[in-house]
Amino acid sequence: MRTEMKDCDVVVVGAGLTGLRAALEITNAGLSVMVLDRNDQVGGRMRTSTVGGFQLDHGFQVILSAYPELRRIPGLALTHWRPFFSGARVKAGDRFVDFMDPRRHPEFLFAMLRSPICSIGDLIRFFFLLARSPRATPNREDQATVDLIQGWRFTDPFREKFLLPFLRGVLLDPTLRADAGMARFYLKMFGAGDALLPPFGIQELPQRLATLVGQSHIRLGVQVKQISARHVVLENGETLHCDQVICATDTLSAAALGSPEQTMPHSGGSTLYFGAQNPPYSEPILVLNGEGGPISIVAVPSNVQPKYAPVGRSLISVLVLGEYARTSDESLVAAVRKQLCEWYGDYSLEWEFLQRFDVPNALPSRPRMGVGWTERAGILYAGDYLSYPSQNGALAAGRQVGEAVIAAFA
Repeated sequence: MRTEMKDCDVVVVGAGLTGLRAALEITNAGLSVMVLDRNDQVGGRMRTSTVGGFQLDHGFQVILSAYPELRRIPGLALTHWRPFFSGARVKAGDRFVDFMDPRRHPEFLFAMLRSPICSIGDLIRFFFLLARSPRATPNREDQATVDLIQGWRFTDPFREKFLLPFLRGVLLDPTLRADAGMARFYLKMFGAGDALLPPFGIQELPQRLATLVGQSHIRLGVQVKQISARHVVLENGETLHCDQVICATDTLSAAALGSPEQTMPHSGGSTLYFGAQNPPYSEPILVLNGEGGPISIVAVPSNVQPKYAPVGRSLISVLVLGEYARTSDESLVAAVRKQLCEWYGDYSLEWEFLQRFDVPNALPSRPRMGVGWTERAGILYAGDYLSYPSQNGALAAGRQVGEAVIAAFA
């Protein structure tokens, strides 16, 4: 590779998980790197905003401790990251029913054996399937998740009240047409570890990666106009010269910059945040909607991480999917408030509506289930749209493209 007249060895466009992970791999190999991003903060789809003292993640997200790629990041410590309960609370009819993992919460074992939404056979089949599911990466099955679930022979209450609502929320797919391999993978990850929240919001993960890379190697608030194999042209006319360009942006931006993947469909939803004097419940648990209506998942992040809310207050998040997520703010807030009132009583009417975050392109809905990068005209394009939609897929794509660059320099 050439070495004269260059600004750095590698330019990475995009400071999300993929771009930062690639940059970390490259810098640890002794090469020089510059990461560019049009936003004023790192994180890509993992962003957190402060509103009235509340930490609001852009879309409800958790970090799964079982993700293999987290453990491959040198120097990353998950200290002070706290877990949700391993399980969920299900709104079924006129009551709430807890479905807890008895392996992680043995105190719930007898309650689980008497549960109205799952039988002993359901439990045995469910944990047998978890044991057989792939752990490192998902495998393409070319079958819709909803079709696979129908063949698993669970009872109707377990399937309709717990499993389907849970997977709709995880996959952001109300129809569950996503490849069944992703469903197996997510079930395995949730079952093998904890669903964590960092103290100051989900953006703490990319911020820690940025710290490991080094802030001097990251330029924010710069718009990339054009890229080629060895040049990056910015909107202000500046040109950066290097030996390799990696495009690690979201799929739409990558398409505009020449990615061979031009028509990637996505799944997403809306998250509404409310502030309250007291939480609707005190446990660090997710609540699934097993009865229909606009709500998909309710969570109280401040039950897990108190710093998500000001002292003496609670933060409630509500995930909404499908057609409901495409309605106006006024209509959606009214519909959600109505259902919250049915669940938690008139007290919920006092909750302060804080903000709505729409993330229509949160997850690629047709994952390639392959290596997370590809080459076109000498440019390396990387992201979870080329591997599989998850934080683990994004991190894997960054590591893999970083390894490819290092091998080319060797």
